[in-house]
Amino acid sequence: MKYDVIVIGGGPGGLMAAKTAGENGLKVALIERRKDITAPTRRTDNPLSYFNFLTPEVYMEPIMVEVGTGVRQVEGSRPRAKTKISFPVPGFSFDYTGPLVFYYNYINVSPAGYQVYGMKDELWGFNFSREVMLTDLLSSVEKAGAEVLTGTLAIEAENTKDGVTVRVRGKSGEQTMEARKAIAADGINSKIVDSLGLNKDRPILSYGKSMGYVLEGVEVEAGFQDHCSWLSFTIPSLTPSGIMLAFYSESGVMNMKQLLGNPEEALKGFMKYKRYASWFRNARLVRKTAAHIDQRAPLKEAAAGNVIFVGDTINMSGIMGAIASGYQAVKAILKELEGQEGYPEYKSWYYSAFAAFTCREHDRLRIMHRIFRKLCTDEDVDYIYKTLQGKVCHPAFVVFENPELVRDRPELYEKVKDTIEKVDKMTLTF
Repeated sequence: MKYDVIVIGGGPGGLMAAKTAGENGLKVALIERRKDITAPTRRTDNPLSYFNFLTPEVYMEPIMVEVGTGVRQVEGSRPRAKTKISFPVPGFSFDYTGPLVFYYNYINVSPAGYQVYGMKDELWGFNFSREVMLTDLLSSVEKAGAEVLTGTLAIEAENTKDGVTVRVRGKSGEQTMEARKAIAADGINSKIVDSLGLNKDRPILSYGKSMGYVLEGVEVEAGFQDHCSWLSFTIPSLTPSGIMLAFYSESGVMNMKQLLGNPEEALKGFMKYKRYASWFRNARLVRKTAAHIDQRAPLKEAAAGNVIFVGDTINMSGIMGAIASGYQAVKAILKELEGQEGYPEYKSWYYSAFAAFTCREHDRLRIMHRIFRKLCTDEDVDYIYKTLQGKVCHPAFVVFENPELVRDRPELYEKVKDTIEKVDKMTLTF
């Protein structure tokens, strides 16, 4: 059987691509290695979407949320109406029926508890249930008439004269599927990208691990507890990459995430850290998640022959970025099938919709943000955060833009100046 489109990967981007293709009258097959697309996973993931630009790596185009009457903003509650999540620039929307938590404060916290705001009293993002979103999207895919093949691993793709072939392995063994076009939405470590030979000159920029705990019964002291706040702790003695705490509700349900280094050791260390140990004396572990993150340099092309790439296959894009690219990829394919050039338009869109590609200054800030924690001791962080206490700014950016702020700490001052000089000499290419 030959399809119009084979979509490889049943994550948010792949589901949106299959949904859009089916709704536009294409014969679609969706390939997913997991047996249950909507089942909770042990993968660490932040189901977070941004309304405002916070970091140099997010999907930048606006997102709108229309909350239906009766939808409760508490984790685990049963909503009574749909929420519509809209993408005004590409021009599409989809329904979501799960819980939402909106964030108005983003607080950077030092070892001693000094607080500097990344965002204050301003709606900057929202948290949602990944599982519910996948369930809603899968329902739309099935309604659109796409064929869904779960428990099936896509091994490789090969461009042909008339389209593309995809070799897959399922319960009945290996088989080769044919289509006019294919969409690779199988993530950072995409087998499809690799099979097309596109990783040969694509270096791995960083190796890492991520660990997350979902906890109940966390008792946060006054001045920190706010279900509208996202807390980011910088404690270099525990980890140079920081610890994120996201409150899902006012009932003490928390998602605690750590990236890189030895994440589980860092999280356990934070729960015993003298300044914050009392928060966790009655905490109960609900779920533990983990993931390996090998971040490659971004793909220079958004398509290869009859295969087009979506979301993390190009560069880390986040859930909303993956959904937007899944939709846009199908629009590009529709043009290609009509004899028009849809792929160049898709590439142009992708490389303008994500902050990581827009300008060198964002790259500079991103690098400095990551280096900052490695330069500092716990005492350095407390000194800087105490100086900036209560202000709305990003501590790392402030220090690198004004090194005189840490002149009273000579060792750190010299490290900062040296880092600025090295980073400014870097030339980043994509």
